[in-house]
Amino acid sequence: MINLTNYALNVKVDSPAFKREVYEKRLDLIDIALGWPGSATEGTMIFNNIWEYAQELSYKVSLGKYGKEFYESGQTGNNQKNCNDMRPSVLKDGVVIDSVRGGFDDIFRLMESCLSKPNSKDLLVAFATLFYRNALLIDHRIDNIDNKHYYIYEPPRQLLDLICSSISSYEGIPMEVYIHFLDAIGFNEDVKYFTQGKLQKKTGIGRENNMKTYTHDACCLLGHTSWADFIYKLIRSYGVSPISNQEMASFFPELGIECNERRRRVRSAASTPISITQIIDQYL
Repeated sequence: MINLTNYALNVKVDSPAFKREVYEKRLDLIDIALGWPGSATEGTMIFNNIWEYAQELSYKVSLGKYGKEFYESGQTGNNQKNCNDMRPSVLKDGVVIDSVRGGFDDIFRLMESCLSKPNSKDLLVAFATLFYRNALLIDHRIDNIDNKHYYIYEPPRQLLDLICSSISSYEGIPMEVYIHFLDAIGFNEDVKYFTQGKLQKKTGIGRENNMKTYTHDACCLLGHTSWADFIYKLIRSYGVSPISNQEMASFFPELGIECNERRRRVRSAASTPISITQIIDQYL
């Protein structure tokens, strides 16, 4: 059983001071990406590595500039291309692995796969903790080496080891590499919404919405909340279903999440957790 006190935040997550701290860290991280080189020629990219797999250095997680939205213009409701879009990628021996996917459906399947493991509860708790911490940039920092700033994501080693010992690989790559790939996707989301002028202190837009949606999915599978709530929010929130800070504080008190959000009734799930696929199948 995981001792969550080892990963406690012990912070008032909705306090103005903490929100400002997270917001400023987001901007500092984004500033690193804005300074990276890129190729404006469609079909070519300059890849900027943000992490390499210590156990097999041939694997690297990188962000290629520029992504597909760089070349798009005249879209409905968006008359300006996303001039900072990047392509989150996994490289092996310098070659992009095109088969790796990181959509919501891929993450949901990953979470569902935990149910077949003997330590399913610990796995889902570990994922929920990892994703929630990522949403708030708890495990991110900026290193300054030789007057150059580097983006660093360093999640708790024990959580990674627990997950990777049970799920060694996903999407054809080592599990730890995939976790860092998801972080790269979240990073690009922040850069995208910053470019569009939508990244604000009071919204969970970008990385935060993504990571909290992954967390919400894990909590449904744990039986902490209902799929009805998850799906309703998914529909109402334009394709995301972020878990609230209040819910996280209620489900995992050991994480030391303090918040003053308006209290809402948390609907518990059925006594036997089921997957979102099983829910959908009932209506097909």
